[in-house]
Amino acid sequence: MNRTSLMKRMLACSLAVIAAFTVLAGGKNAVISQSTAVATSSEAKKNAKNIEAAKEKISDLEEKQKELDQKISDTKDDIASEEENQAAIEEQIETVQETILTLEESIGQLEDEIDALTDSIAQKELQIANKKTEIETGIDEFMQRIRIMYVAGSDSYTDILVGATDFYDMLMKLELVKRVADHDNDMIDNLVDLKKQYEADEVALEAEKSELEANKDELEAQKEKHQEQKDKLDVLYAESQAMIDQLEQDKETFLANQKQAQQEQEEFEAELQQLYKEQEEIKKKEEEERKRKEEEERKRLEALQQQQNNGGTSSSGGSSSSGNAETGNTSNNNDNSTNNDDYGYEDKSMFTWPVPGFYHISYGVGWRWGAYHAGIDIYSSNIRGAKICAAADGTVIRVENYCPHDYGKNGSCGCGGGYGRYCIIDHGDGWWTLYGHSEGITVSVGQQVKQGDVLGTVGSTGYSTGPHLHFEIRKNGVALNPSDYV
Repeated sequence: MNRTSLMKRMLACSLAVIAAFTVLAGGKNAVISQSTAVATSSEAKKNAKNIEAAKEKISDLEEKQKELDQKISDTKDDIASEEENQAAIEEQIETVQETILTLEESIGQLEDEIDALTDSIAQKELQIANKKTEIETGIDEFMQRIRIMYVAGSDSYTDILVGATDFYDMLMKLELVKRVADHDNDMIDNLVDLKKQYEADEVALEAEKSELEANKDELEAQKEKHQEQKDKLDVLYAESQAMIDQLEQDKETFLANQKQAQQEQEEFEAELQQLYKEQEEIKKKEEEERKRKEEEERKRLEALQQQQNNGGTSSSGGSSSSGNAETGNTSNNNDNSTNNDDYGYEDKSMFTWPVPGFYHISYGVGWRWGAYHAGIDIYSSNIRGAKICAAADGTVIRVENYCPHDYGKNGSCGCGGGYGRYCIIDHGDGWWTLYGHSEGITVSVGQQVKQGDVLGTVGSTGYSTGPHLHFEIRKNGVALNPSDYV
C-alpha cells in the first residue's frame, strides 16, 4: 500500500468517526425530546380525563333537567300542585346553576387543553423539521462516506494482510476495517430509525391537529350551551317569582274562604260522626237480632229433642234460617275491577291503592294555611276519568252524587261538604275508606264490593283545585294517614 492510499484511508476513518458522533448527538436529543413528550402526554391524559368527567356530569345534569322540565310541565296548570310546581322550579334553578358552573369549569379545561395542544403542535412541528434536517444531514454524510471510500480505493483483505509489516500491524488494520464497517452499519440503522420516528411524529401531529379542531368545536358548543343555560335560568327566575305571586294570591283567596271551608269541614265531620253512630247502632241491633234468632233456634231444637225423647213426632218441616245466608247486591266481576298487581304495586296492609296506575301524592295529611287535610290527594296530569277502586272488601254506606261543579276552583262550591261526589265504604271492625271529588260514583248504598271493584271515576267536584282523588282511611271515626296503609 502506497503512502497516498494510506492517507486516504486515515481521512475516511476520521470522517466516519465525526459522522458517528453526529448521529449519537442526534440520538441524545431524540431521547431528551422523547422524555419531554412523555411528561406532556401524561399531563394531557390527566386533562382529557377531567374534561371527560365534566362532560359526563353535564350529561347527567341535562338528564335531570329533562325530568324536572317534565315535572314542571305536569304540575303547571293544576292549582292543587302549585307548591309542588314551585318546589320543582326551585330544584330546577339549582340544577341549572350547577350546570352553568360545570360548563364554566369544562370551558376553562377545554381552553387549557387547546392551549396545550397548540404548544404541543408547535413543538412537534419544530421537532419534525429538526428531524427532517437531521435525516438529510445524515444522508449527505453517508454519501460523503461512500465517496471517500470510492476515492480511497477498494483494497481487499488480502492487500491489507500483504501490506502489513508484522502480525501486530495486521491485527490493528483488521480491527480498523471492522470498526469502519460497524460504523457504516450503525449509520444506516440510525438513518432508518430517524425515518420511522419522523413518520410517527407526523402521524401524532395530524392526530393532535384533529383533536385540536374537535376541542375547538366542543368549546364553541359548550359556550352556546352555557348561554342557553343562562337564558333558561332567567326564565326560571321569572317563573319562580310568578309562582310565588300565584301562591300568595291563592293563599289570600283560601284565607278569605277559610271560614266557609272550616264550617263545611266541621259540618261534614259531624255528619260522619253521626253516620258512625248510626252504623254502630245498626250493627248493634243486627247483632242483637242475630243472637235472638240463635236463641229461638236453640230453644226450638231443645223442644224438638224433648218431644223425641217423650216418643212424640215433630210436624215441623221448616228449614233452618241458615238457608238464606246469601243476600245483598254484589259487584264482584272481572269487568268491574282493576288489579294493582298489573303495575307492580305491593300492598302494605289489608288495603290496596285506590287508583291503579297513578301513584303520585300531590298533597298529604297535615295542616295547610290553618286548615287540616285529613287524607291524601292522588294526582297526575292525565288522571281525570281514571278508575277509583275499592281499597278492600266492604259495604257502601254513603254515596253523594249530586255536585255539578266538575272543574278546578279556588273556593268551595258547597257540594258534599267540600268532597263533591264521593262515597264511603265500611270494611268492618271500625274501618272506613272515603273517596272524594269523583266525576261520578257508580255504586249505591248497601252494595257489597270486593277489593279492586270500580266505585267511580276521578274528577274535580266539590272544593277541588283540579282533577284528583281525595282518599281517607278512618278507624272508629278517626282519620288516619293513608300513606301508612297503602
